[in-house]
Amino acid sequence: MKKQGRIHRRYAYFLTLILTLGTSAEASIFDSNSTYGEPVGVPLSQTSKDIKFGDKPANVLYGELSPERAGFRVANTELGTLNISLWTYARYLNSTGLDPISYDASGNERDVTTRNDVQLSKISLQFKGWVFDEKLHYLVYVWQNNNNWGNDSSSAFAGNLQYLFSNRLKVGAGIVGLPSGRSMEGAHPRFNRVDVRNMAEEFFRASYTSGVWIEGTPFGDDMYFRSVLANNLNQIGVDFSKMDETIDTWSTGIWWNVLGKYAAEGMGWSGGNYGDFENHQNVAVRMGVHYTTSGETAQGQPGVDAILNSQIRLSDGRLIFKSPDVFNGGLLDKLHYQLFTADAGLKYKGLALEGEFFYRYLNDFHFLGATPALSFDSLTDTGFSFQPSYMLIDKTLQTYLSASKIWGDFGEPWDTSVGINYFPFGASNNKFGRQMRFNADAMYTEDSAVGNGSIPYSVGGTGWTFSMSAELWF
Repeated sequence: MKKQGRIHRRYAYFLTLILTLGTSAEASIFDSNSTYGEPVGVPLSQTSKDIKFGDKPANVLYGELSPERAGFRVANTELGTLNISLWTYARYLNSTGLDPISYDASGNERDVTTRNDVQLSKISLQFKGWVFDEKLHYLVYVWQNNNNWGNDSSSAFAGNLQYLFSNRLKVGAGIVGLPSGRSMEGAHPRFNRVDVRNMAEEFFRASYTSGVWIEGTPFGDDMYFRSVLANNLNQIGVDFSKMDETIDTWSTGIWWNVLGKYAAEGMGWSGGNYGDFENHQNVAVRMGVHYTTSGETAQGQPGVDAILNSQIRLSDGRLIFKSPDVFNGGLLDKLHYQLFTADAGLKYKGLALEGEFFYRYLNDFHFLGATPALSFDSLTDTGFSFQPSYMLIDKTLQTYLSASKIWGDFGEPWDTSVGINYFPFGASNNKFGRQMRFNADAMYTEDSAVGNGSIPYSVGGTGWTFSMSAELWF
């Protein structure tokens, strides 16, 4: 009954939010000349031939390439449009410098996975546009993780539908990333590192799941929100029969411009790129807060190497649902997950200072069979991340640092990395220069709390990992 009460309150809050936003005067206006929506990409002013803001998207954009992953327009009719975009990267990864053995907080010895290989690591092909009505948008994509080739969950075929009520408000249904932190707002792949979050972000965040959501800027251009009601924290690779029958995952993020415009034009929905590739000539500052709550079950967890995977781990890297020694021999079946994050960022003339705070609270433990005697009734983890970066050569050469730490009941792991990005087309093409880059990265981890084939971390890993990558997206 207690859990059902929480679910009912979440539904009530969600409906109240919809009704409140629906009363915004500006949120009732739709103008296809000035808004085309996130699935297709960016304002019409940012197409490759400088089509003026306000021109109709039909006809004039055929065959054009739009930046910020809007892709190529390959179909234009009165009944709809189709854009195709691509993201991929090749990576050399060497983690042979990690210590071969580590120990969890219970003293259990475990082997540390190391790698020394070259992979076309991941490929994502997106098909998107509008159909029948300029307010009805679709997104369908194929995602392949070649690091786990041969694994049944190495690929995903997913997507969603979105409907624009106005220029400032839209709803969606389908597969969506839960806005559980800054990196889940929609900035991917615009990270400082190629497809890599720092350890704390990877440890705390939620992932992609099926749900319904509402998002937009109903109260002005400087504040954006997204609120998602979903099945669980991560449904990719999880069959419906393994999920419980409660839709009780709720994730909400709000981010806003404190000073100036942090994101590139038209990209406020994504929270803005990491780093200052845009080269802000005036100080720009952003802040964001995110809250996620979910009832999770052992049966509903994805595989360790499932694509886009995130799992609930202890701070020593153990999977919480597979660690009976933590619970005095009890087999954990269900728990309640809550995550709060807050972030801030500053950009000015190529310099970016960006950081985030994490707080996770796990409680309401339920077990298969007898409930074990425990000395605790909840588990708390906190953490932070910090990512300063600087464009050494405008639109061409960037250097960055990244560091994070986790404080938990079972360990205090941390990581730090230093790297450089070279954008070969940055100086010659201001709009598309970020879409191709070469990256070199050196990372040190201490008792890594995360790891799988999709990311350059190994659970329990202590030591250096080196990588070189070539990334392309449009």
